Amino acid sequence: MPFTLNEQMNAVYQKGLETIQKYEAEILREWQKILTEFKGKRAKKWEALEETVAFLSHCLFHWKKEKPQFHVNNRPLNANPFFVTFLEDTVHNVIQEHARQSDHDYMAIHYLFSKINEEGFLQQFQQNHSLESFLDYMVASTLLPIEAIAVIGKKGERFAVEKIFAKDHAVAASTNFLEADTIFGISETLLRRFHHNKKDQYTLIPVPHDDCTLLISLPKEDASRILPFILFSLQMFKDSKKIVQLTKESQEWKDAVILFNEKIIGSRSLTEALENIAGGFVELLPFERCAIFSYSSDEQIGAGLYGWHLDTEAIRGITEDIQNLPLVHNRLKLLNNYGKKLKYIQPLFIADVKGVFPDRYVRRFQLKTVVLAPIYLSAKSQLLGAAILDQGPNKPFTVDQNTVYALIKFGQSAGEILAKYSDEISLKAKRHFSPREIEVLKLLAEGLSTFEAAVQLNLSEYTVRDYVSAIMQKMNVKNRTEAVAKAIREGLI
Repeated sequence: MPFTLNEQMNAVYQKGLETIQKYEAEILREWQKILTEFKGKRAKKWEALEETVAFLSHCLFHWKKEKPQFHVNNRPLNANPFFVTFLEDTVHNVIQEHARQSDHDYMAIHYLFSKINEEGFLQQFQQNHSLESFLDYMVASTLLPIEAIAVIGKKGERFAVEKIFAKDHAVAASTNFLEADTIFGISETLLRRFHHNKKDQYTLIPVPHDDCTLLISLPKEDASRILPFILFSLQMFKDSKKIVQLTKESQEWKDAVILFNEKIIGSRSLTEALENIAGGFVELLPFERCAIFSYSSDEQIGAGLYGWHLDTEAIRGITEDIQNLPLVHNRLKLLNNYGKKLKYIQPLFIADVKGVFPDRYVRRFQLKTVVLAPIYLSAKSQLLGAAILDQGPNKPFTVDQNTVYALIKFGQSAGEILAKYSDEISLKAKRHFSPREIEVLKLLAEGLSTFEAAVQLNLSEYTVRDYVSAIMQKMNVKNRTEAVAKAIREGLI
């Protein structure tokens, strides 16, 4: 599974691409039908629509064996973004006609189109900041005595000229397809072709750059003076490309937040909201399992509500006094000191839950590393609960900063949705059992009488009977036998 948020978002992108490619023929047929109808009705816009269809067809269906990252082809796109959205809608309709489209499929396809749209309209900027445009500018500059730059790559075991940038365009055209066993061999040939009888006055300096080598032609008398500037400029160009890429990657968490909000905002019930929230945490972030818990500040109790890739009934059977989780309890005490000042709460990363969570949960759910993402209502500075997340049974992992940003926003959005169902959540919490009630249930399951249970728990028999009555009322059963059977069936004990 993906280990970072950027990898997870790329997996969402790939999911959208793979889903669409299953219906290539049907989608292209529908787009062609639209083109035909559009041509007769809106001739002025037809060419833009045709170009958009060609562009999307290339992006979606011409990468059969590759796994494209967030990039598109090098052809410029001159189309109204409305057409991209319009054609995306037809994709959803086609897939819905042939198969039941899941929410995850819809989300993945929507994300794919949003990235294609974004990258497509950034192409002009990207082309102007490519290595080719940079080298072309350096050679064309009258301030630098650079006669030519050759881009050399590997072709099997040999070296080959990939592109030439030269003040003399005829020279550049004549050196295409040049190959040699060594860089030195190519350098000698290029030096002769570039400068003919002036070969002794020039030098070709090899400069490694990414996965290629640049051969830069300079007058020998200027080489020592100009080369440091060229090396500095290339490094600055390389650094700027890295900064652009890092900036784009740092924005992926915002894409995840947008998709998460779209997923949960349409929830029409508490059950649907819990499913969408838990599913969103796992589908959009680098996690495998998610458990949603409510939190009662008055009783200091956490109660399970829902599990994703976990037994939901087992999660719902959990009611835990927060004081039994010292690390969490201490964090809550710290938060309470800030009162109404906090607008968000940082997630809590626990590298190893052993000794932090009760052993029975660690063993039962095979816990190792977990993240607690607060579900927080910012408007009231109120903690409603938490999402407990991990990457699978007994799996250690780390969390990058982008994931932390996303977790904060996910928790805030989830808080806004779950606040609508606060009364229903409170009723569900009342259905939960206190740790003492769970202890009584376990002793009854072992066959102990109320008297024997009272002795073992160091309580009066009357107190144990009160616990039993409360348990039977919560479980809506008529006797202790039914209560024990239902508790075992629901995973409470």
